[in-house]
Parts: sequence; structure tokens; C-alpha cells
Amino acid sequence: MNKNKQDKFDLIVIGGGSGGVRAARIASLHGAKVALCEKDRMGGTCVIRGCIPKKLLFYSSQFQNDFLYSESYGWSAKQIRYNFNKMIKNKNKEIDRLENIYESNIKNSGVTIFKGNATFVNKNQIKINGEIIKGNKIIIACGGTPVSLEIPGSNLMDDSDKIMNLKRFPKSLTIVGAGYIAIEFAFIFANLGTKVNLVVRKNILRGFDDSLVEEIRKNLISKKVKIFFDSQVEEIKKHKSNLKIHLKNKKFVSEKVLAAIGRQPNIKNLNIGKIGINLNSSGAIKVNAKLQTNISNIYAIGDVTDRINLTPVAIAEGHSLADRLFSSKKRDVDLSYVGSAVFSSPPICSIGLTEVEAYKRYKRVDVYESKFNSLKYSIVKNKNSTYIKLLVNNKNDRIIGAHMLGEEAPEIIQIIGVAINAKATFKNFVNTMAIHPTVAEEFVTFKEPIRRNY
Repeated sequence: MNKNKQDKFDLIVIGGGSGGVRAARIASLHGAKVALCEKDRMGGTCVIRGCIPKKLLFYSSQFQNDFLYSESYGWSAKQIRYNFNKMIKNKNKEIDRLENIYESNIKNSGVTIFKGNATFVNKNQIKINGEIIKGNKIIIACGGTPVSLEIPGSNLMDDSDKIMNLKRFPKSLTIVGAGYIAIEFAFIFANLGTKVNLVVRKNILRGFDDSLVEEIRKNLISKKVKIFFDSQVEEIKKHKSNLKIHLKNKKFVSEKVLAAIGRQPNIKNLNIGKIGINLNSSGAIKVNAKLQTNISNIYAIGDVTDRINLTPVAIAEGHSLADRLFSSKKRDVDLSYVGSAVFSSPPICSIGLTEVEAYKRYKRVDVYESKFNSLKYSIVKNKNSTYIKLLVNNKNDRIIGAHMLGEEAPEIIQIIGVAINAKATFKNFVNTMAIHPTVAEEFVTFKEPIRRNY
């Protein structure tokens, strides 16, 4: 612990995740005296138990496909074995490295770190490890935590935090959920050879473009993931060395069960009810456009506000807020076009409106669409299709949405996001010379819309 004898600060940040660390560092660099409270590991959800370790597991799972495809390219790969424990060990080593970087950076910026559970005493005082510290301004940046499934036997389930630190590779896994976390782990473990069941209440990937959802459904089935639509788990019981999952009209056995039904703001132990911070209907902290709560000196950023729960959004909010509070810079965060990715197999990525949303908002929408097998798969038996879609507002030719399924999707859509934010038109796209042969050239070689809503 890096303590300072003085217990009064210009700013107290609660939460050492990406957003909280950015806010603390920028405020300190502006000359503010800053304290940061963290009860667990520095780096938060993304670095310790979310984006980074999950992406490493995603990479690990993709090698099976690479080995399979390599034979068509003249390689002979024999006696291939997978060491799950080695992968987990290397993943944890990288997480430790990143955690140390986060902690070093925050210390080097002059921020005082307090390790422990922080709770509000009043609107200016925080209690941590029996000590009370005072702050003129406070930022809540505690992130999220997995939602538990309230059923008999729920204690036998793993959540998205625990599943990345299994001691043994599971031969079978049942995943309860339909969002991006559930889908990503379904593909990861299916690619690694686990028999995967997916229990879905209604449909998968709510909020994503319908065309992408359909492609993901087909790819799950091709990976032999058994999907139980319109189903709910009613009970889980021990069954020898496995677990028995009870649905309404079906029972089956699985070695492990993962609850991936969403995340909720991690604010249970903050004692915010005592000082009267307003929450919204979903139990998240309510903020205005300036990220301010109903208590004027207290702010909230990132997943605790449950708006757009993405690490880059939390970082941007933390940076912008610190600038506004402790400098002359008044830069707001524009959330109009925020890209999102699901690291399925292959990944999907979107920015802007879905096709359904576009039809509701604009009277004249042109839909450009393409599904194809890239050159990489031209000589491979097991094809892996790419799907792309561009949505164009016919009134002014502006690109209003881009969606893609394919190995390169997150990298390509990231750059298309720049074009959309720059108010690029469809004409800008088709007037751009293609780089051939690439997957990305499909975005600049469209000729006619495949459908319209007028």
C-alpha cells in the first residue's frame, strides 16, 4: 500500500479498472491530489477477468482451425496435443504482467493507492480498512460483476470470472445465457473439443443485427453446440462426478455449468443508499450528460452506469471527466457510433444502426450485403464464410451502419468506424480503390443495393 499521511484529497476514485485508473492518472497529471481505492487487483474486469484473458483463450481456441486448414496448404501436422493447464498458466502470467504495469503507472503519476473495500460515510468521506479519507470530488468506477442464477443448485455453477481459471479442462460444458459472454465461451470451448450445450431463454445476441445473429446460430450448430431455445434451467444437482441440469421437460448431465446471464453494477458494498445516490430501474447509478449523479460532487463512469458497457467507453469517460474537473479542457464523449465485437468463431463486429433500427429511423435505407468465401478458403474443404453489410441513408448517402462476420471483422470495422464518424458517404467508399485480393475490398466494390425499404 502506498499511503500518504494526509487524508484529504481533491479526488477519490473508487475502482482500479481501466476507467478509474485513467480518471485518476489524468486528474493527477493536471495537478490534483488523488486517491484510488481498489479492493481486488489493479486492472479491473477487462484486464484481470474479462477482455484480455478471454481474448487469449479465444486465440488459443483458434489454432485447431489453423491446424486443420494447414493440410490444404501442404503442411502435415501430426501428434498435436493441447495442454489446457499450460495455457491457463501463460494467460495468468500475462495478466500479472499487465496488473503490474497498471499499478506502476498509477503510482508513477502520483496517485495514492488504498487497497481494500471502500464504503461511503457521507458525500465527501470514504472508509477503507478502518481509515477515513476525504475527497472534494468522488468518482465511482467499480465496474460490474456476474449476475447469479437464482435456482436450487446455483452454488454448483461457475461464472464468467471463474471459468477462465479452471484447474482441469472440461469434457462437457453447459452454458446458460444468450449474450456475448455466453456465445464467446461456447465457441472457445467447442473449438477446444468440449461438448457444449447452450441453454437460451429466447434468442441469442439481443441487440445485434438479425443477419449476424443468424450467421452465428448456424456457426454454433456447425461446431456441434447443442442449443436449447426457449428453455430455462430449473435446478442443478450433483450426479457422480458431474452435474445434472434440469430443464422443464429435459434432463442431461454435464461436467461443468457456466452461468453467463449478464453482469450488474458492482455497487453492493459501497453503502450508497446511506447518502442517497439515485439508481435507475436496472439498479445502475443514474448520471447526467456530465457523468454527475444527483449528488453534485459525486460522479460515476463505466459499467456502474450500465449504458454502454465497454472498456474504451469507460476509459474515454474517465479521461474526459478528469479533464473537465481539473483542467480547462471540456471534451464530451460522443457515444453516437460505438463499435462492438463478439469474439465468436469467426468473430462478428458492428458499428452504427442495425437494419431494423435503420428502417425505423430513416424513410429511405439502402442495404448492401455480401456473403462469400475468401481466397484463404478457396482450396480448403471446410469453408468459413465471410458476411458483410453496409446500411446507407439514401437521402444523403451517409453510411449509418456496418456489420461483419469474419476473421478480420474487428480490425476492419474499427477503421470503418473512423469513416462513419467522419460522415463518410457510400460514394466515398466506392470511389476508394480496392486492395486486391483482400476481404476488406468487398466494402468498396458494392454495385447495387440488395434491398431497400422504399
